[in-house]
Amino acid sequence: MNLESFRAQMEAEIQWRKEEIIFLDNIQRSLEKDEDRKKIRRSILCIIYAHIEGFIKFAFSLYVDEINKEKLTCSDVKPVIAAAAFHKEFNALKNEDKKSEIFKKELPDNSHLHRLSREIEFIERINEYYNYTISIPDEFLNTRSNVGKDVIEKLLFQVGLEYEDLKDICPPLNRLLKARNDIAHGNRKLGIEDKDYDAFMKCLDSVIKSISRRIIKAYEKEEFRLIDKITAASTGSSPPA
Repeated sequence: MNLESFRAQMEAEIQWRKEEIIFLDNIQRSLEKDEDRKKIRRSILCIIYAHIEGFIKFAFSLYVDEINKEKLTCSDVKPVIAAAAFHKEFNALKNEDKKSEIFKKELPDNSHLHRLSREIEFIERINEYYNYTISIPDEFLNTRSNVGKDVIEKLLFQVGLEYEDLKDICPPLNRLLKARNDIAHGNRKLGIEDKDYDAFMKCLDSVIKSISRRIIKAYEKEEFRLIDKITAASTGSSPPA
């Protein structure tokens, strides 16, 4: 997929989510009573958070899917991307009951030797893995936990992107998450005040802008590749041996 198509997919995802929030926002603005507006904002707040969670899942999944479509090998990509491609195998190393295509040998009769046996086999075949075609599994990106600072940092780290400079989006996002949880637990029955509601609307916009900008830039710059591979790809030359 070229950059224009990648960007278009991202923008289309952003557009429909924003349109739904604008539709709901217009409804609450049309209500005459202040108390009614505050109450309906409780529901809108939960939907705002759901859209943030859904968009983050979409954005990272799109990036990973496009990396997979490149059909690169482990020798072409950053170690963090190669490690992502071996997600199932690393899980199988920890749990000898898990199936894996790369482990061919029969396990010893003694169960306490199973993990060691797989570790040895992994090392024995380690040179083969540089030619392993990158295919990051769907379950690698786990957003089942509440999406806050920790989850976003983890997702960025997992795909090899800068994860520490999140000060502009994480404090508001954590406040939004706390408010969403308060509502789920039966609190904030009186609704959401104007000031808080405006802050949560801005939070939606800032999170989507920040994550989409990072992902689009990473795709444009092919930040999943090793540095010398990026240079070679851009110049059409072969990387140094």
